[in-house]
Amino acid sequence: MKTGHFLVALVSIPVFASLAAFAGAPDAKGSPSDAEIVAKVRAFYAGASDYQAAFVQTIAHKMFQGRLERAYGRVLFKRGGLMRWEYHRPDKKLFIYDGKTLWIYEPEVPQVFAGTGDTERYRRALAFLTGESDLTQEYRVARLPSDAFGFAQGFVLGLTPKDRKSPFDHVELYVSSADFHVVRSVLVDREGNRNRLDFENPLVGKGLDPALFTFTPPKGVPVITNPQ
Repeated sequence: MKTGHFLVALVSIPVFASLAAFAGAPDAKGSPSDAEIVAKVRAFYAGASDYQAAFVQTIAHKMFQGRLERAYGRVLFKRGGLMRWEYHRPDKKLFIYDGKTLWIYEPEVPQVFAGTGDTERYRRALAFLTGESDLTQEYRVARLPSDAFGFAQGFVLGLTPKDRKSPFDHVELYVSSADFHVVRSVLVDREGNRNRLDFENPLVGKGLDPALFTFTPPKGVPVITNPQ
């Protein structure tokens, strides 16, 4: 899994935060209204001190129909803007944001990237855990037909950035009807490439050790600062 794919995926994470204040029209069929769905999604995350889940990331390239790149791992978030992404296969990688620096460790190279710029971007990426951010002014939110998206077991929300300079076209959020957590997010860029994250076995408020969100480069491993 290329480092760039992970960083692109981070751009989509802030859309969770935009769910905090979105309100839509009631559903005539008797299912929850858009506003109710959004409120329940917010409730799942807002009171959490931390969040963890297994994930599967699937990259589908528009130019290479039928060719998929998959990676598997675990993601951990903690209140205060902390995150840890562990890629287990096919390549081992570790991404840690400690509130100031984004660390990217590739043990199979080996090398470490340390980025200290644009910290606000990464803090906002975790805002859905605390309800800190309201991005509804940046996105148009619409309920999408679940059956058409092959997700009859839940609800699908589409978010389209209002900023024409945004690097992505839209984001799809797949919401469980059982407990209203987001089980899948799909980022579609301007070229039609799809970056899909499926979250499995989520755990909320388990008291994650703060040490999980710190990183010290291994001795002898080169550190490259401020990667692009």
